[in-house]
Amino acid sequence: MRRWAASVLLLASPTRPLDVGRRDFLTTISVATQTRQTWTPTALPHLSLDQAATLDRLDFARYPDPILRLEAKPVRRCDAALAKTVALLRAAARRHGAQGLAATQCGVDAAIVLLGDEAFVNPTIVARSAEARLRCWTERCLALPPDVRVETLRDEAVTVAATTAAGVPFTTTLTGAAARQFSHEYDHARGVLIIDHAYDTVASTAFPAMARLEEPLHAARRRKAWDRA
Repeated sequence: MRRWAASVLLLASPTRPLDVGRRDFLTTISVATQTRQTWTPTALPHLSLDQAATLDRLDFARYPDPILRLEAKPVRRCDAALAKTVALLRAAARRHGAQGLAATQCGVDAAIVLLGDEAFVNPTIVARSAEARLRCWTERCLALPPDVRVETLRDEAVTVAATTAAGVPFTTTLTGAAARQFSHEYDHARGVLIIDHAYDTVASTAFPAMARLEEPLHAARRRKAWDRA
């Protein structure tokens, strides 16, 4: 089993190229946990906006898909490809019952966050409420096995600067649950998952390899998740 565990860690590392053989990735994950695993991972292709816009639908990535660790590239053009991709992301969110998502969750390398039907292109958090007003939440994520729950601390309020899919700049302040949801999706666009917010590595009975995969890089990922700069 040690040989398989080493292979899983290598394939899941963010230092590995995202074009790692998807068949080998899925086979290794399956063999490593085949006796107890009930969660099926994905290995989505790494798509540009132009590539995504040629598709009829976008699927959701499932942990430990390497695409979930991608830090999204800024969007350079507000064009037809962006508009089509945003429409596909909205359709994917509705299909999965998601309140929000980031484009990277569907394999698209673009800094786009959806909150409801509103698209935040190239979003940046420009102001936060005081640290003393951090709120505790229990969060789950569609990208993670269903038994994973994580206690997180989120800003009570965030002010976000972004552009619409049409290229119109805007700034908005979100509070409470909306601030939490945006922060969750904004994390995805930075390659951060809710499991990174936990002090210790998180385990999953549905995907027993999770703790083993996360342990080597958890401290560094936790620092990134907790950074409020």
